[in-house]
Amino acid sequence: MRFFIFLLSATFLLAACTPKTVEKTVDTGIPDKYKTDETDEIPDGCTTFSASAYPEDALNEHVIYRGFLRENDLETAWPHWQRAFELAPAADGKRSIQYTDGVKFYKNFFNASTDSLEKVGYVQKIRDLYRDALRCYPEDTHLHGLLAFDLYYSFRSYSSDEEIYKLFKSTIDKLGKKSPAFVLNPFTDILIARFNREEIPLSEAQHYQAQIRAILAHGLANSQEKDNFSIVESYAPARLEEFETIEDFYPTQYYIDRYYPDYLADSTNCEVAKTVYSRLRWGKLDPTDARLVRMGKFINDQCQEDEQTSTGRQAFDALQEGRYREAVSLFEKASDEAKDNDRKAKYQLLIAKIYYAHLKSFSKSRQYALQSAKLDPNSGEPYILIGKLYASSGPICGPGRGWDSQIVTWPAIDKWQVARNIDPSVAAQANRLINQYSAYMPNVEDVFQRNLKVGQSFYVGCWIQESTTIRVAK
Repeated sequence: MRFFIFLLSATFLLAACTPKTVEKTVDTGIPDKYKTDETDEIPDGCTTFSASAYPEDALNEHVIYRGFLRENDLETAWPHWQRAFELAPAADGKRSIQYTDGVKFYKNFFNASTDSLEKVGYVQKIRDLYRDALRCYPEDTHLHGLLAFDLYYSFRSYSSDEEIYKLFKSTIDKLGKKSPAFVLNPFTDILIARFNREEIPLSEAQHYQAQIRAILAHGLANSQEKDNFSIVESYAPARLEEFETIEDFYPTQYYIDRYYPDYLADSTNCEVAKTVYSRLRWGKLDPTDARLVRMGKFINDQCQEDEQTSTGRQAFDALQEGRYREAVSLFEKASDEAKDNDRKAKYQLLIAKIYYAHLKSFSKSRQYALQSAKLDPNSGEPYILIGKLYASSGPICGPGRGWDSQIVTWPAIDKWQVARNIDPSVAAQANRLINQYSAYMPNVEDVFQRNLKVGQSFYVGCWIQESTTIRVAK
């Protein structure tokens, strides 16, 4: 690299010393791809290489700092970036690269600083770089998304969800299906949070969830970034299912497409049939639809509950018809009326399942599952359910893959081990789940990089908030 710099500098020096005549065009040494049309109107402060007072120096410093940046040597690259940016901030006039590279430097300074006021200054520098980049490159809609991405992941406490949301929305509104993958996961999270806080209307949430799905489908089918869109696929659709708890948020066809294939794949499973029937009724599918009629007949013939009380019967009817909150209230009442703990435990577990499958409240589901386990300490079913809650939390506690999403498998497996140890009737199911999710645990390298050890105690935060044991995928 240093030899390359010397050679490049020597080349410019020789060029500068070569005799020239007035008639000849001076060769600046700038490759054609760096040149801009001299007739282009350059916005104030958006000087390019070709418009710089010192074009050779500007290009030279650009090439030097980019070389060191590729080697992740930010310290050596920094003064060269400063000089390149001073001479020609807009670089070749085609890319905002020197602005976004500047963000990398200031982000590095931010992370290294322990001074709160200094940190505020670095964040403002980053905002200024994005602002100036947008002024010089107003058509570069990715810049809004990049700023939102940085604010969301690196400077959340220095910005508001409203600001980040608007920046992401601006990118999606302008690029549509061609929006980049990196905007989708954080935008999904903020979309859900802002809707739940009643900061955006139903119609807006419906519009943008559809946009997210359309961008994802387009990216998976057409983009060269398929790997990046596959990361989105493991996160966004699962998070968007939270909108299912809002009545009439999704059209009926959504529920048919999402749940009916589950029934076709396992049509003799009573639990599957009941769940799918209930979801389709919640989705307002006409009860005379042939699919509902067929499932209803199977449930009535093969899956009737041995229910002894009218309250319990009403609760099951409400559940089957998709009236979930009414079902919870009725099962609570049936539990209070029950004379024995086994039946009370059954009702509490049913409430836990409603919160898991239909109302999408994992903490409430765990609360009722634990109450069921307390009432019937010999049943492993509550721990099977809690394990599923934890294993399903990857998109809630992380980006859907990677460390934060993988460590949820540890407490999940803990619960399945408890289930098989206390209840032989669920041992086969517990073992199947343990074998399935063991493959999703972090690998040895991930553990080692964090200065952790296999077998060491580890606290999983998020909503789980339990201590577990570090294990690795085999």
